[in-house]
Amino acid sequence: MAKWLDIKGPVVADTVYADSTLVAKDVAFTLPGIEFLTADVQAMGNMTVPLIGLLENMELSITKIGVDNGLRRMNRLEKQSFEFRWVQNVVKSDGSTATEGCKAFVRTMPGSFPELGVEVGSATEAENTYNVTRLQIYANGVEICCVDRLAQILRINGKDYMSQINNLL
Repeated sequence: MAKWLDIKGPVVADTVYADSTLVAKDVAFTLPGIEFLTADVQAMGNMTVPLIGLLENMELSITKIGVDNGLRRMNRLEKQSFEFRWVQNVVKSDGSTATEGCKAFVRTMPGSFPELGVEVGSATEAENTYNVTRLQIYANGVEICCVDRLAQILRINGKDYMSQINNLL
């Protein structure tokens, strides 16, 4: 059995699209994690267990440099669909290097309108935050996860965790 995993290197470039329109390049963004609500049960005292299917709020943040039409488009106070594309370097087991594409598709509702800090000699930076209703992430063409809160989909690494619950309803 091979003991080598491809080494995923740094991100080389990224782009952000809002409703299919390019709004930013080379920005910092943070995709939401999936955190479950929990409950306490009695098992040799208290034990906290996750409630699979009940999620905490999911929040996306995008940090954009400069005030432009891309920022204007990102700051609409209505639902939006974002597509994130990024390229990362990969070192293969034979020592060769390659690039690998990743994508994330995110549906959002407005979370806040960003504050703008303006200072002479410095770039203006705005951090946009959004409430996420759907998140789907792909790495090298393979789906990592799909969470759709409104359609009750919770699929991680190909396993649908909501199907058993939905079949009983």
